[in-house]
Amino acid sequence: MSTDPMLIEAMVRGIACGGFLATALIIARVDRSTTPMMGALFHFCRSAHVIAQFPPAMAMLGGWYLLVDIPSIAAAPLSWIFVTEFFGDTRSFNRSKLAVPALVLAIGLTARLLPPESARVLWLINNFINVGLFAHITATVLKSWNGDLVEQRRLAVAPLFLLNVAYGVAVALVQTVELFTFSPRQPSLFAALALVLISGISVWIFGRTTPGLFKTVPRRPVTGPSPADPQRGAAALPEAEAALVAELERLMRVERLYRIENLRISALAMRLGVTEHRLRKLLNGDLGYRNFSAYVAYWRLDEAKQALEDPEQREVPISTIALDSGFQSLAPFNRAFKADTGLTPTSYRRRALKAAGVTPLEEPEAEAGGDAE
Repeated sequence: MSTDPMLIEAMVRGIACGGFLATALIIARVDRSTTPMMGALFHFCRSAHVIAQFPPAMAMLGGWYLLVDIPSIAAAPLSWIFVTEFFGDTRSFNRSKLAVPALVLAIGLTARLLPPESARVLWLINNFINVGLFAHITATVLKSWNGDLVEQRRLAVAPLFLLNVAYGVAVALVQTVELFTFSPRQPSLFAALALVLISGISVWIFGRTTPGLFKTVPRRPVTGPSPADPQRGAAALPEAEAALVAELERLMRVERLYRIENLRISALAMRLGVTEHRLRKLLNGDLGYRNFSAYVAYWRLDEAKQALEDPEQREVPISTIALDSGFQSLAPFNRAFKADTGLTPTSYRRRALKAAGVTPLEEPEAEAGGDAE
């Protein structure tokens, strides 16, 4: 007795759909902050994609197909938002990113209203946008790879999203070929099996590691110690770890290794005489940092803030202070400073000098690197 291939694919897709929905629920239970919610929304939309890519199921929905089609179209841009927020460890969500899924949805829904031949250009634009988003996702994941201190994210979630990208690019290429050949979309058991694999890995990874994946470091106050201060909790650490923290602080505070251009965690581990894995564990588990660049930026910003607060350096250009503290240009310095303190360097200096009873100089905006309020 032969089994209907269509029935087999329907069952496989049902399993994949359930896996993505389960992942969405797992992530949604973390908290109601933006990144987990975006992750849950993306996986929900991915479950809709599983159905939308199966014409028999869409035909059964009749006029209700848009309930599945809309989230399916939004899946790719939502994956981009999730990855950039998740791997970027952003403290506040950039709402302008929502314009991307809005644009993709507008293009997709407009294309649905047009005859297939007239809609071809719109679908091509949609595919090009999605491939561009996948390219940026890949760049984001690879850029964070070396400096990521969250081992589960680096060794498990990063490969998972590269797998997601490979699937997404393959779908975009197949759909582009279909647009030029005008061949009707056919069910694909191979694609269904790929989705089952991805959904199964997603459930396994997020089900095991979710609580530690979405921890965030709160913004530091304008004044006062950092919640991720290198001395935080050092006294409570085992003797060997406390000694390592002390040596790490000496290398930063005295030798100022953070000034080294493109300082890598491997080079710092070598100076400390420990394995890279041990240093990653120390910075993440004991000191609370989620990526190495944030740790280096802490020290660079600490030096910059001390210089900005120093009355004797009030005539030193902010550009000089930024470069002396290890930043390679003003743009990343201004962004990092504003994200860390909530103030521009110019405003921070003005407030600090006034608090010290010193009259600040009126600096031209260009002198401060064009930092605007």
